Amino acid sequence: MAWVSLDICDNMPVRFWAYVLTALEHCLPGVAARPLLCIQEESQPAWQSILTMLINTIAQRSERVVLILDNYDKITEPAIHGLISFLIEYLPPTMCVVLSTRTQPPFSLVRLQLQEQIQELQTEQLRYSQEETRTFLETVMHLHFSAQDIQKIQARTQGWCAGLHLIAFALRERANPADLLRELHGNQHDILTYLMQEVLHHQSERAQTFLLRTSILESFDPSLCDAVSAQQDSQSILEELERANLFLSLLNREHHLYAYHPLFAEALQYQLKQTLHEELPSLHLRASQWYEEHQYRSEAILHAIFAQDLRRAAELVERVPSQHIWSGLQTPYWTWIKELPSESVRARPRLCLAYAQALFWYAPPLTTKGWLQDARKAWVALHAHDENITGARQGPEPEAPLRLLGEIAALQAVTAGYYDGDAGTTLTYCKEALALLDEQQPAAHMQVTFAHALAALAQGDFEPAFETMKTLYTQVHAEEDKALANISLTKASWDTTMDGRLHKAWRFTEDCLRLVRTPEGHLPTTVCWTYAHQADILREWHRLEEAHQLIEQAIQLAEQAEINALLPLGYTVLLKLALSRQALEDAATANHLLADAWQAISAPYRYTVYSSVEQIRFWLACNDLARARQWARDVEQEVPLVSPLARERQSIALARIALAESHPERALTLLAPLAVRAQSTGRWAHLLEMWLLQAQAYQMSQHMPEALSLLTQAVRLAAPEGYIHSFVDESTPMAELLATLQRQEHLRETADYLDTLLTAFEKANETRAIQPTQGRQPESIQPPVDPLTAREQEVLKLIAHGATNQTIAETLVISPDTVRHHVSNILSKLGVTNRTQAAMHARTLNLL
Repeated sequence: MAWVSLDICDNMPVRFWAYVLTALEHCLPGVAARPLLCIQEESQPAWQSILTMLINTIAQRSERVVLILDNYDKITEPAIHGLISFLIEYLPPTMCVVLSTRTQPPFSLVRLQLQEQIQELQTEQLRYSQEETRTFLETVMHLHFSAQDIQKIQARTQGWCAGLHLIAFALRERANPADLLRELHGNQHDILTYLMQEVLHHQSERAQTFLLRTSILESFDPSLCDAVSAQQDSQSILEELERANLFLSLLNREHHLYAYHPLFAEALQYQLKQTLHEELPSLHLRASQWYEEHQYRSEAILHAIFAQDLRRAAELVERVPSQHIWSGLQTPYWTWIKELPSESVRARPRLCLAYAQALFWYAPPLTTKGWLQDARKAWVALHAHDENITGARQGPEPEAPLRLLGEIAALQAVTAGYYDGDAGTTLTYCKEALALLDEQQPAAHMQVTFAHALAALAQGDFEPAFETMKTLYTQVHAEEDKALANISLTKASWDTTMDGRLHKAWRFTEDCLRLVRTPEGHLPTTVCWTYAHQADILREWHRLEEAHQLIEQAIQLAEQAEINALLPLGYTVLLKLALSRQALEDAATANHLLADAWQAISAPYRYTVYSSVEQIRFWLACNDLARARQWARDVEQEVPLVSPLARERQSIALARIALAESHPERALTLLAPLAVRAQSTGRWAHLLEMWLLQAQAYQMSQHMPEALSLLTQAVRLAAPEGYIHSFVDESTPMAELLATLQRQEHLRETADYLDTLLTAFEKANETRAIQPTQGRQPESIQPPVDPLTAREQEVLKLIAHGATNQTIAETLVISPDTVRHHVSNILSKLGVTNRTQAAMHARTLNLL
């Protein structure tokens, strides 16, 4: 038997499966050794392959094994649910899985029920019978009653274990138990509340007060309890309650960390509101103060909000270091600031800046810019009376005014560079920031460095952008800020890819993963950026299955954390991958998700640089030339983008449209000046794309010498870095050109590389040949065995449109927790592990 007790901290696939595999290995030595080694060695474990290895190994053993997952209701991670469902579906005959859970598992069990391969113990089976009630009262609680009284207790509690436990405490203190039995009435919640009062009534007054006051805490130690309850004997009370078995759990004996049973805590909180309601603000305030003193920043802010001390909550947020907010993608600072009155936030420049920093990766850029403008307005209003702006602190602002204005300018520089590609505005803000900042503001200085890199990139100057990112990484490394290191290394990797150096870019991503991995092997949500980039590199290297696994992990992480800044880039890689796989149905779904994601963010510069060419490629692959032409007309009517790099990408897209319309001269006119500039600035990946398009244009014009000359340069440029799909995705005309080039003897040094490219073309042609058959497959795909409810269908439609959990909650007027529950059920019923897969599968099944 392998027993794993789970808690909320186990909602990470690596940690979860490390525990499960270790338990199995301890139970049956050798059965999980290889899977454990894979988890330790692989930065992105291929989970289904690992589980398949485990299943096959167990199937070869003669011993029977039972895997017990206790408290499975603590697991909310859809990826884990999907993998457990996979394990159960392919369970070997010698293995049994037991899930101990307070709620129904969020994946379908209908098939197992139909095949009689599951045994379920539901509420009815778990209710105590009258005989079990008698045994419990006599042997556990040492209470003896007549058969008639036991029958009354059974009828009142309906065999509910927690209710029996509570009633037993109350009955021990009653001289005449029959009196209590006559008073019991109502449903389970009413009984719980009533019995809670009875249990409390028979505790000492000191213990009663302690229980009520500390019920506001999720977990606690004696020191925190002393602070909240305003008494000094919490340790002895906790020990007394523990001895009495009064629904108190010891979480960590070394640190004396406790928690109340959830039902018990709920009843205590209800009673607290009924009897000591006026104390609630002061209790939460004392908790906030204790957490602040002990450097638990998040808990301090939350309890200040619960205490309705919004001024204190605001000041606590203002004290959070800027880099922790801007790069703190794991901590929902913006959700807390949202709880504060907007007029109070707008009156405090530091708080406006904090809100903008917290929203940067989540909200549309216009929202971030709005709060930055509000920060400037609040700063001006606060210091307008001081002509020199150098006086002592005025109002609530905790620091020198000029330093704060420098921080505002620094984030405005990043916003202008990241979302607008406006190098002039970016550099203007950088200059202002550097004039106002001092050496004690490393986070703002790092933002300025980041903004300089963004400005260079927008201009198409990749080498300066890359060198600036190296400077940023040096600054970040000195500050030991792993979150910012993740951002800077991944950004450097993207820039290096556009610079054509795929192997160097891959090394950057590996360095990034090593840097942010914790000693326990955990990775933060922000690795979604790194995974997305690795997927794109693997796609280029024709490692499509690995790329698909990685991009799904990246999108899943970004969707769960609702990092809206990453999602369009993830969907772009998903679209490119679908096009490389010749999977037009998948490409259509990815394109739909991509369009919705960009519409939600509204960032024309980023869309143009990262996605416009790929969207044109999709329309052309679908023979939707009309849609491509409409895009071209829209571009001509719009105000030109300020970024030369963005305008270049538009020209690349227009050149592709020209080739599709059989206008090679127009394509060459567009591409010629672009290629000269790309070559002069060393933008080799873009130059490679331009040369390949120019070669096709010359081929279409029957100018074969020029076509082969450019293709020769492209092959020599691409061979050292192993480019494959830049060639293969150009389809049959490129294959014909490469075959012609291969026959020329002067290219012997790239002969092996040409063989690799042509072999990849052959495989792509095989895929293309079976594509029509694949197109008819959806007719035979069966709908989910467990149908979606009406509400789940509503949620699924919103998911398919790229809506976040918060947006879904607001649209359907339900809580975010309810949304998460529906999403989990949808993923389970559709047999998928993330929202993107759900949207794709739903379109295949015509559920939308």
